Amino acid sequence: MLAAGAAVFLAMFTGLVVTTTLLLSQQNQTVVEVAETATALEEPSLPDLTNAVTRQEMSLLQSETEEAIPAIAAPVLPQSAEVEPEAPAPIAVAAATRTPLRLGVAHRYRVPSCVDYLDTLVKTTTVNFPLGSDIPVAADMIRARNIATAVKTCDEVKVVVEGHSDRRGNAQLNMDLSWFRAQSVIDQLQREGYDISALQPRGFGATRPVNFAGTISGEAENRGVQFTLAPRSAPATVSLSGN
Repeated sequence: MLAAGAAVFLAMFTGLVVTTTLLLSQQNQTVVEVAETATALEEPSLPDLTNAVTRQEMSLLQSETEEAIPAIAAPVLPQSAEVEPEAPAPIAVAAATRTPLRLGVAHRYRVPSCVDYLDTLVKTTTVNFPLGSDIPVAADMIRARNIATAVKTCDEVKVVVEGHSDRRGNAQLNMDLSWFRAQSVIDQLQREGYDISALQPRGFGATRPVNFAGTISGEAENRGVQFTLAPRSAPATVSLSGN
């Protein structure tokens, strides 16, 4: 009796399970079909619509721009023509002429370049002496050596070595002292090995001062030896007088 009841209950339970399984299977199939239909009928999302509109607007804007702006042709550069440089105009060079130099009163001749140099040198050279002495200042002898060297190349001129004294003391003694000063410069150059054949001493005493102030420093400027140029043919003056 119990066994029969159990068999009936098991058969009923099995039928219930089968029926439930079938119902669930049908329900799942219906849900899938509904989802597929909804997917097929789903409207496009907002980003897709935005992208589509943007692409359409850009395409339309590009076509309008191409119609509004005409094509610009590339500029054609003209071919450069080579231009031959003009030859510089010849510069007229005037022939160099030498200006005659007047030495003293009666001498005029053409001036070679060595005389130009000597003329500048003698005008800027002075050898100074201490008071009452015929021994030249050693530093002043440098330019005197330059004069002795330059006059060797100038056969047309000689150098007159002019001695001077200040205005104090006896006039005759000053005249003699001025000549000794000029001779002292020549003797110093000779001892050093310079050719003195174109050097001529002459004394002027106090007759040609360069400073008239009468001060100690002014009279010191008057004690010295200066140099001038003279033609080689001029007679030599070797006396102690200032004439």
